[in-house]
Amino acid sequence: MEHLGTFLGFVRPGRTDRSGHLDDRFHGGTCNPSLFRRREKGGSEEPLDHALGRSRGGLTTKIHMVCDANGVPLRFILSAGHASDIAHARPLLDQVRIPGKPGRPRKRSRWLLADKGYDAEHLRQYCDRYRMQPVIPLRAMPRKPRPGLPRLFDRPKYRQRNIIERMFGWLKENRRIGTRYDKLARSFAAMVTLTCSLRCMRQYFSYKT
Repeated sequence: MEHLGTFLGFVRPGRTDRSGHLDDRFHGGTCNPSLFRRREKGGSEEPLDHALGRSRGGLTTKIHMVCDANGVPLRFILSAGHASDIAHARPLLDQVRIPGKPGRPRKRSRWLLADKGYDAEHLRQYCDRYRMQPVIPLRAMPRKPRPGLPRLFDRPKYRQRNIIERMFGWLKENRRIGTRYDKLARSFAAMVTLTCSLRCMRQYFSYKT
């Protein structure tokens, strides 16, 4: 099946704080690439803040993820819980590889569906550069008038964004994803990768013999 759409979203798993309370709020964010350092003995990079940030619910981590039209995760990035939503959108999309027909995997899709947190002109220009149609609602905020006709918003297409919401709901059914118990970001990322692998296996491999 050809993958036509890409869905950009984020989730914030809960984390136990010092008082033992849990935070299970949803939302998204980013982290500064300069906060990463490499282990002395080699290995994967670990952010200095361990992808933890203090938000309204305490210490939280955000998972930025891109999935295809079938709800299969394509790429994800961890970030601190207090950072902005839009900063990691372009780096995340640059790392996407969409499986499909034999040969080199595609890097771009026809549509990009995201919520109001990703309403930014530079992201829309990014989509125009790679011939992707952004389906992103506008935030209620004052805007400078621009020449020409305003962009059209495909509301029926935007309803398909619940695909990534359902995918995040499925991920959070796993206890190690719904609540972060790992100190290191790379340990938590390994659990997210394992869960995403199970999702891919369920999509592409049948249990029937």
